[in-house]
Order: sequence, then C-alpha cells, then structure tokens
Amino acid sequence: MRRVIKAALGLVVLAVAGAALWDVATFDRAGWRSDYALLRHATAQRYANLDWVREHRKLDLARLDRETQAALDRAWSRVQAYRALSAFVAAFDDPHFTLARADGPAPTPASIVAGPAPARRFASCASAGYADDRSGFAPGWAKVTDWRPIGGGDADFPIAMIGDTGVLRIDSFDVARFRTACERVVRAGMDEDALRAATQGMLNRELAGALARLRAAGARLLLVDVSGNGGGGEWVDEVVALMTPRRLTRAAPLIADPPCDRSGIWEGRPDCRVLPAAGPRAEIAGKGAWRGPIAIYADRGSASATEDFTAWLRQNKVAILIGEKTLGAGCGYVNGGGRLRLAHAGLDIRMPNCARFLDDGTNEIEGQAPDIPIAANDDTSWARAMDAAIRQTRSAAR
Repeated sequence: MRRVIKAALGLVVLAVAGAALWDVATFDRAGWRSDYALLRHATAQRYANLDWVREHRKLDLARLDRETQAALDRAWSRVQAYRALSAFVAAFDDPHFTLARADGPAPTPASIVAGPAPARRFASCASAGYADDRSGFAPGWAKVTDWRPIGGGDADFPIAMIGDTGVLRIDSFDVARFRTACERVVRAGMDEDALRAATQGMLNRELAGALARLRAAGARLLLVDVSGNGGGGEWVDEVVALMTPRRLTRAAPLIADPPCDRSGIWEGRPDCRVLPAAGPRAEIAGKGAWRGPIAIYADRGSASATEDFTAWLRQNKVAILIGEKTLGAGCGYVNGGGRLRLAHAGLDIRMPNCARFLDDGTNEIEGQAPDIPIAANDDTSWARAMDAAIRQTRSAAR
C-alpha cells in the first residue's frame, strides 16, 4: 500500500512539475502586458468609482500602475502575471470590481462588452437559472425574548413577532433567487424580461401579504432583516415602495461617461471627471403596504441593492438602521455594466459603471454605519443586544 501511495504521489509531483514547466515555456509576457494596457484604459474610462477612490481613499494610481507594470516585467509565468493583475484589481477594494477566469472562449481581439445581452426565451424557471437557495432567519433570532415565528419556514419571506414588533426577512433582492415564486407565473416561451417582471409581481403580492399578516398579528413596529443580503437588481425599488405610503426622493445613480480621454490619470492628470458633476433626483411613490415605523437590521454582509434599500428608507426618515456597518458595495452594473475580456490572460473583468451617493455626498462604497450598533460574539449575546435595540427603537417610535 505504501508503495502504491508513493507511486501516486510521484505521479502527482511529475504532473505539477510538468504543468509548471509548460507554463514557463509558453508564457507570453507581451500578451499579458497588452491585456493590462486594455484593463488600464478601461479602468480610467469606465470605472465609476475611480475618482472617489483616488481622492477620498488616497489610492496612488501612478504608483499602482508602476508596480503592476514592474510585476508584469518580472513575471516569468502565467501564475505570476495573474497575481499582478489580481493585485491591481484588489487595490481598489471594491466588491463590484472583480477578476475571474473567463467563462467560455476568449474573444479575438479582446474588447469591452457593454450593455445587456439580447433577451432569451425559456421553457422553465430552472432553465432560466432560478433557484431557491436562501437561508431564512439566522439561529440567533430564536433566542430573542418573545420570539414567535408565524407560518411555515419555507415561505419566500419568513415572518415572526417579538411582542408588538413584526419581523420580516428579505434574503435577497435578486429575483432569480425565488424559484418557487417564478414557478407560479412561468409560461413556456416567456422571455427573460417577461419572466422577471411576472416573478417580481408575484413577490410583491407575497410581500404585501406578509406585511398584512404581521399587522393582523398586532405588529406596530416593522423590523426588516436584510443581514447577509448581498443585493440584486432594480426590484429593490418596488420593495421600497411597499414599505411606506410616502413619496420618497434621493440622489439618482450617476453613470460613468467621461467627456475626454482620461489616460493621464495614471500620471496624476485627471483631465476630466468620470462621472457628471450632478444628476437628477430619483423618486419612488410609496404604495403603503406598511404604514408604520420601520427598523432595518443589516450587517457587514448587506451590500449593493440592499444598501440602496437602506438609503432610500433611512434618508427619507422612514426607517432607522440597526446592526453593523454595511459592506460598501454601492452601485454596480447599469444595463449590464462594464465587462472586459482579456484574451491573452483568459480573464473576465467586471467593473461598476455607476455610483450612488448619499445626501451628505458620501459614495455608498464606504458603507453605511448603523444608528444603533449591535456587536456580539455568539447567538446569546447577539440576542441580548437585539432585545436592547428593539426596546430603544420602540421607545423612539412612540
């Protein structure tokens, strides 16, 4: 047996060594440098948060560029070159700015692909990529004083009562995470836009029903749990509208569309801004499925569209925020966002082409700090902290 194991290990070592030798022998440094030039140009022209990161986080773009080019000059394998580009992307500390292995054959030549893909038609929710993979309430909730779940645990929007506080769980603002709702409305041959719209309509009805059940159970305060909710899409606006009868307003997202060649930014010359100086105000007309005070529970896993949800309700003084500081993903990809294929490297880059700002001028990528912090090391201490936060919120709502 030992001989067999040793032989197998020997084969593994030879395979790894062979792959490493092949990598070194076929490494095309010029190709990787060409890919970096494309990435560098796209970042200057299309990365919506670039000016904010340079001015407010003080990222030294000239130094980052020099270090990346030097790392590529030193690289003698794909692994090392990949690390150089990965370090470049990571320097921006932006959850929407990502690098991944290319999905499918690389286009030739490498190019920026912008805008949404043509609508496809599907025979089922499964073929459209819908899945039910949400988590529901975290275990710590069961330790909160007077915790009383309402209904089954398989609902799209689990609900519970804590005294006169109704708790609503929203796991995601990504419609594709709600396959059960999709299957109630799907018809063979629907295109993806029609299927998404129909599913959103079903989810809105389910949400309104959940809120009505909480009111019937005696809820006077609504606590919306969006912890770990990584975001989703434009459906978030419809959810916001259900939370209040009021007309809400906030700064509209700004889209990256610079009026000049910004390549000089890598030498410290930002010849123009990547975003317009200002934009219109966005509005949402409330539908009033809930009409009382609201608290939102968020944590460091609450991101992207979830931060938009929080900002809408908080800035319009409809809700207060409890929990932890949100992740700081901010706005992501409008109309598909910016997608960059690096042909030689075999990598796909995604960068946000929009930015959202709070009314105080802060870019949402800085996250949103809670009005009532909750910090805990275990479920028991978390439940105690939540008890105290609910008491404080009730008192403020009276």
